[in-house]
Amino acid sequence: MKIVYDGVSFSYPSKTALKNVSCEISPGSVALVVGHNGSGKSTFLKLMNGILKPTQGDVRLEDVNTRDKRVSELARYCALSFQNPDDQLFASTVMKELRFGSENIMGDGSLVDAVSGILHLEDYLQMNPLSLTYALRRLVAIGGSMAMDTPILALDEPTSGLSQREKAYLGSLISHSKSLKKTVVIVTHDLNFLLPFADDILMLSHGEVRYFGGRDNLFDRNDVRQLMAGCGVRYPIYARMSATLGAGKYCYEGKELIDELIKRKAGAAQRTNGQHQLEGA
Repeated sequence: MKIVYDGVSFSYPSKTALKNVSCEISPGSVALVVGHNGSGKSTFLKLMNGILKPTQGDVRLEDVNTRDKRVSELARYCALSFQNPDDQLFASTVMKELRFGSENIMGDGSLVDAVSGILHLEDYLQMNPLSLTYALRRLVAIGGSMAMDTPILALDEPTSGLSQREKAYLGSLISHSKSLKKTVVIVTHDLNFLLPFADDILMLSHGEVRYFGGRDNLFDRNDVRQLMAGCGVRYPIYARMSATLGAGKYCYEGKELIDELIKRKAGAAQRTNGQHQLEGA
């Protein structure tokens, strides 16, 4: 499902959070929303599912204008997992939590088993989610949103508090969402982990768009480092290592970088051998 922000501004009583934001997120893509604290990232997500309504402009989910729908109606289109899982969890068991959203939008619950398996929640299904560790509570909250089986999945800082193993579970869930052609929008500071999944990146600073477009196009810019620094975003480690080690292209995860370096070394060795053969002819 396509998501369109058309000249969107939003103001709280004390400040303006977003200023004239325009972007179009393609159906079935993964978009990362990044920026410093207070840049408007969480506000961006809450406008998407109707918790907030634009002060100016329009947010459309395909042809549905969020101004015209209640949050309960928009829940059929967009499932949002909050930054703090404790703001989301309330059911008496993990299983009830995973099923609640789907049942209340008249879903069939067909993703519940898949989600519990991908996130490795099977051993906790009969436990009260609020009795679990923070990381597990976060996974349950994310799982409940995914299990709603909406066309759009919105995640606010989903890697916060997760171990590397738990991040791997989340990565599998994002990959599964992509395989189901869902549009996934993720607010994050964790580019090192999430860049491999991204199609597009939206960079915000003080409520304004500094960049929106393809991931690779961003790193092809000569001013990418300055742009990220101006938005309070750390330059991702594997992209930095790609340039330092002469990988020949930007890599976004460790395995990709290693494979590219091995391939380039093998190519260089083959060229050297060929030169030696010519010299000895």
